[in-house]
Amino acid sequence: MSDKVDIYDDRGTLLVSDVDINDLAPTTNAAIGKIIKDTKRTVAINLAGIEKGLATGKYGGKGRQILGRGLEYDIVGNADAIAESVANLVKVSDDDDTSVKVLGGGKQLLVQVPSSRTDAGADFVSGSTVSGAAVVETIINTFNTDMFDAPLVKGAV
Repeated sequence: MSDKVDIYDDRGTLLVSDVDINDLAPTTNAAIGKIIKDTKRTVAINLAGIEKGLATGKYGGKGRQILGRGLEYDIVGNADAIAESVANLVKVSDDDDTSVKVLGGGKQLLVQVPSSRTDAGADFVSGSTVSGAAVVETIINTFNTDMFDAPLVKGAV
C-alpha cells in the first residue's frame, strides 16, 4: 500500500484527493518530468543588475566596490540585440528548443537552453553556466570590451 496525498492549487482549493504518491514520480509522470526538465534548463538573467554593477564598480555583493573601475554600458537599451546573440550562442542546432525572451522592458532575460544541453550534462548547472558564459561573451563583443575590462564584465554577470 502506498501513501496518498491531496493536491491543492496555489489558492488552497482542493483539486484532487487521495492521489497515489507514486503517480507523482517524475519517472512515471510526464508532466512532473517536464516541470523538472524546464526548471533545469531555465535561467533568469538580470540585465539591469549587470548594467548597474558595471556602472558603479560594485561586484560580488554588498560592500564590495572597485572605485574608478565602472563601465557605462547601455545593456538594458541593447537587450534585444543581447537576447539574439545569447540565443545564437546557446543553441545547439537551428531547430532545437532554445528560447530567449526579453522581459520587463529589457531589464531581464529569460533563457531556456536547449534540452540537449541539460540532457547531456552531468549535473544541473549546465543551463546557468552556458547562459552566463553567453551573456559575458555577448557583452564583451557588443561593447568592444578590451582584455583589461573583460574580467569586470565576467564579475558583473
